[in-house]
Amino acid sequence: MRFVLPLLLLAALAWWFGLEPVAQALAHASPGGLLVYLLLTAGIVLGCAVRWRLIIRAIGGSVSLGRLVMARLAGDAVGALVPSAKLAGEPLRVALARDAGTSAAQSAATVALDRFVEIIGNTLAVLAYVAIFCAVRGTVSDGAWLVAATMALLLIGLAALAFRLRRGHRPLAPLYGQRARARAPRLAAWMDGVRQAEDHVVHFFHQHPFVFGVGLVASLLLEALTILQYHVLLTAFGVALDLPTLCLVLLGGGAANAAPVPAGLGALEAAQVAVVGAAAGQPALGFVVGIIVRLHETLLLAIGLAALAYRGVSLGRLRLPAPTTGA
Repeated sequence: MRFVLPLLLLAALAWWFGLEPVAQALAHASPGGLLVYLLLTAGIVLGCAVRWRLIIRAIGGSVSLGRLVMARLAGDAVGALVPSAKLAGEPLRVALARDAGTSAAQSAATVALDRFVEIIGNTLAVLAYVAIFCAVRGTVSDGAWLVAATMALLLIGLAALAFRLRRGHRPLAPLYGQRARARAPRLAAWMDGVRQAEDHVVHFFHQHPFVFGVGLVASLLLEALTILQYHVLLTAFGVALDLPTLCLVLLGGGAANAAPVPAGLGALEAAQVAVVGAAAGQPALGFVVGIIVRLHETLLLAIGLAALAYRGVSLGRLRLPAPTTGA
């Protein structure tokens, strides 16, 4: 049923809006525009890996950029296939980023920090998208207020967590403290791994605030590149959207990632129908946008699975090693 219902939703959308507009958009695709899109996509993936590498170096690890690119692509692919708002791919990133010079605790800490910085960037981007839409359209709906308030609360929570970590607080201590060890002594090795990973995170916030700031700036630049990437992609297929609508397209894609279906199947297309219909009054165009974005997501998924296969890991045999006791 996990696949049947999303497929039925996608089929219903195709039946309602028809496939002719999609076929026309695909038939008139611009090779030059697609080339620029591919270059932007490569730049964004590389930028994510560079940001991650900065964090790794700050903690004291050393991993090649190529290894991080493949780990990022593979992790995102698994995170897309397993409905978890992309978090299911994080343990895989931990495993693939490890090498002889990086412990499991270091690898886990860098993945957590990289995702933390990215989430802050995403949250700020959502607030900017809502502000752009409301400023250009000259109206603030209840939905916009709700999204903005939710993101603002999330941002406050993330800032409070960063402040606590910088002050040396250990929010994960209940997971590896004496009481936890007494209740589950067999998990002592994993508890040691959690404690060591948190040690690295606390050390990072205390000793490397500049790297944290650089990571935030990099996240915001990557968000701006993503807007340009989507603009170029849609324009390559003859779809022209103004900036407020494009911002909602990005919001719709992000919301679809949280849907409890593999790769947001059906949910992505439905979200684009809803947001483009609400912003531009053209739900049929939203279906075309949804299919184009689906091609983008499928491309990244295929590359990620190829990277996974290149590293000799199959989806059916994903197993992560237990954390070591060395820091």
